[in-house]
Amino acid sequence: MNTMQIRCFLAAAGCLNFTQAAAELFISQPALSHNISLLEQEWGIELFVRSNKRKDTYLTQAGEVMYEGIKELWEQYENILQKAAKIHEGKAGTLRIGLFGTNRMDERIISMFDRFQERFPEVELSLLRGGNSELLKGVSNNTIDIAFALKIDVEDKKWLAYREIFSLETVLLLTEKHPLSKREDLSLLDFKDDTFINISSKESPAINSLLKIECEKAGFTPKYIEASDIYSQILYLEAGKGVAISSVNNLAAYNNRIKAKVLRDLKPLETVMVWNQTNRNPCISSFVSVYESIE
Repeated sequence: MNTMQIRCFLAAAGCLNFTQAAAELFISQPALSHNISLLEQEWGIELFVRSNKRKDTYLTQAGEVMYEGIKELWEQYENILQKAAKIHEGKAGTLRIGLFGTNRMDERIISMFDRFQERFPEVELSLLRGGNSELLKGVSNNTIDIAFALKIDVEDKKWLAYREIFSLETVLLLTEKHPLSKREDLSLLDFKDDTFINISSKESPAINSLLKIECEKAGFTPKYIEASDIYSQILYLEAGKGVAISSVNNLAAYNNRIKAKVLRDLKPLETVMVWNQTNRNPCISSFVSVYESIE
């Protein structure tokens, strides 16, 4: 039994005319009759009663039962096939997206989500928040399909693919009680006597090194304490244990007790969307295609 045999049976049973059924399927009448005969042989059931002139064709009682049952199953099959095809093409399914746990969602990312959902309404977006190492681990083991991260954290990982999407302004976060909280036109050197709250090398080797490099460029070696992750960094900051370099989107910057200072020697950092090159979720390419269409 194959799909063509089923299509022949359903077409013939639907119109009770082999010539008309063959025309609907764009095949010859002998080919249609042969396919139906093969079904009758396989099932051991006579499906049609035919006159010698192949006129006044009608279904046997067994044929009627088979027609009603197969017709219902065929409709289910076509619906399932259509759903599967959409998933295969990345037009349906689930896309798991990872976002920094301490960053507010950037308007540009929200815009990407909106455009994606307009174009692919049958793809469910599952959003997760986490720290840097948590997100990259999820991308590594394919429990996260796409993550938004900093380019410096992913550019040396050959198993990842990424697209640069925008630059994020880098700021220095400090409490409102800090002596320099109301001053403008500051540089890193102005904070040479402060303790910096740095992300641990385990959480992000690139960011951990970046603080030391930038401070040395400014002319001093920083004093710092290491926070185990981005959440701990915010807790230290809010507790007044030091200052921290972060993106302007860090939620701590929206705390009334925390000030975000733009320093003239802090450079913006590139944000990327990143995915594992071995990830077979077709919704990834759909998401990337939407971004590329609005670049």
